[in-house]
Amino acid sequence: MSLYNEFAEVYAQGEYPTLSQAVAEILPDIIEQYKIPKSGCLLDVACGEGSFALSMSKQGWQVTGIDQSDEMLRLANHRAQQAKADVKYIKQDMRFLDFSDAFDLTTCWFDSLNYMLTTDDLQSTFNNIARALKPGGWFLFDMNTTYGLAVKWQKVRCYVQQETPDLLELHRTSYDFENHKACMKITWFVREGEIWQKFEEKHTERAFSIHEIESCLNYAGFKVVDRFGSLINLSPLQHDSNRVWFLAQNQGSIQ
Repeated sequence: MSLYNEFAEVYAQGEYPTLSQAVAEILPDIIEQYKIPKSGCLLDVACGEGSFALSMSKQGWQVTGIDQSDEMLRLANHRAQQAKADVKYIKQDMRFLDFSDAFDLTTCWFDSLNYMLTTDDLQSTFNNIARALKPGGWFLFDMNTTYGLAVKWQKVRCYVQQETPDLLELHRTSYDFENHKACMKITWFVREGEIWQKFEEKHTERAFSIHEIESCLNYAGFKVVDRFGSLINLSPLQHDSNRVWFLAQNQGSIQ
C-alpha cells in the first residue's frame, strides 16, 4: 500500500497543512536575509497537498511540486484550481528526479527526507536536487534529528492526533536503536452513517546524524551556508533540537 494515499484526505483535514503555511510566511524574511532570489523557479519536493507550493506561487514564484502520492497530488491540483493559481504538479520519486539546471530554489519540508531509509537513498536525492538546481541555486529543507525521533517521538507512545464526530486518528510510536529507525503507526476510523471504517498506515523514518547529512550534501556539491534548531527565531542547533533546518547552496551539479 502506498503511503499518503488513503491517509491524504485525513492529513488535509488536520493541522498538518498549517506547518507548511507557517514556513511560507517566515521564508520571505530568510530569503531577504541570505540574499536568496525573491522570485524565480521553485521546486517543492514532497509537496503533499500543496499548501506551501500555493503560498509560494502567490508570492510570485513559478512553482513545480513533486510527490509520490496520487491522492496528495489530486488534492494539490484541486487547491490550485480553486485559487486559480498556476502551479505544476508531477508524480515523481525524489530519489530519481528528472530535472537539470531548471530551478533557482528547491525546498523539502517536514520529515520528508527522513523517509529515505538508507544513506544511498539520501545521497541519491541530494545528487538529483543538485542537478535540478541552477549553479548557485539554493536548497532549503528540514529533517527530524536523532533526538527528535529517538526521544521526542517516544515521550508519548500513543496519542489521539485528531478527533471529530466522524473521525478518530491515533498515533503509536516506537524506535529501533540498532537501525536508527522510528516507526509511527497511524490508525484512523472514519464514520460513514452508522458504520465506522478502520484504516492504518505504518510510517518509518530514518534518523541521520548531522555529520551524515552534511557529508551527503558536500558530496552532491552543496555548501552548507547555515543550519538552525528553529526556523522561527533562527536559533542555533542544540543537542536536544527536535529538527534541523538547513540552508545550502549549489556549488556545481554532479554530472
